[in-house]
Amino acid sequence: MTLAGRLNQIIEEQHISKTEFAHRVGITKNYLYILTGKSRANTNKNKTISPILAKLIALEFGYNANWILNGKEES
Repeated sequence: MTLAGRLNQIIEEQHISKTEFAHRVGITKNYLYILTGKSRANTNKNKTISPILAKLIALEFGYNANWILNGKEES
């Protein structure tokens, strides 16, 4: 599963909007839409997040940071 898929899964499982997700983790809606959408489909530009952002998302929503970052549950 891609980063976009994992982020969309979190949003769906939490029953929140992308706007609320972005607000809760301190990023812009536009950045979240780039990460979770099909924009820039032929490039990896802006399709990754930092380990710090992954940890923040993990803490806020109760997911494994490594899974968010790279799809693996390992610590």
